[in-house]
Amino acid sequence: MSINGLGVEREPPPVTLSRLRFLEQPEPENDTSRFATERVIRAGLESWEAITKAESFEGWKAIGKALAIGRDMALHSTGANAPMGRRYSAAFSAWINRHGFDRMPKSTRSVALELNENLDAIETWRATLTEKQRRQRIHPLSNVAAWKKATKQPKADDSDDVANAATAWKRFIAAMGALPLDQAQPLWEAVRAHAAGAGRAVVVRGL
Repeated sequence: MSINGLGVEREPPPVTLSRLRFLEQPEPENDTSRFATERVIRAGLESWEAITKAESFEGWKAIGKALAIGRDMALHSTGANAPMGRRYSAAFSAWINRHGFDRMPKSTRSVALELNENLDAIETWRATLTEKQRRQRIHPLSNVAAWKKATKQPKADDSDDVANAATAWKRFIAAMGALPLDQAQPLWEAVRAHAAGAGRAVVVRGL
């Protein structure tokens, strides 16, 4: 108890603890959003349970969306900044077991999540394929790997090396053209021998 300026005892102020948000499970804002979340999870689980009988790209999309909800909940509940670490892994594993995805290999979960994260870009790429090619690419691994390969940008260093090599070759050709034939012939023979050893063909015009 404390005494104020009038000599009257007063209750001490209540002690409050800061909210530990990372211990809280994220709650949907209302029943509608909660129902929508549960529907996405249920659709993913149904697709996973039917995957051996009716595997489809649409089914894997549903699985990826459901797993993304579990990943985000695990991130929120642990306060993790990235999907890694012991606490995050434990929380995500608990969610997976609770929602029926426990028989899915970890590598499959990972690539299904990667498919979901890049879904817009992958679907844009799939639109450029033939119907047969799309039917051949159903599993998220085949789609993610082929999409990465098809959209890979050449490294700037590689482009520079190619340009420098082309410039050097042009200069070499010009220099060889300025030499008398009897002097150029041995050099061309040496170039041919080197190229043959490297598995390349060199065509020399006029010799």
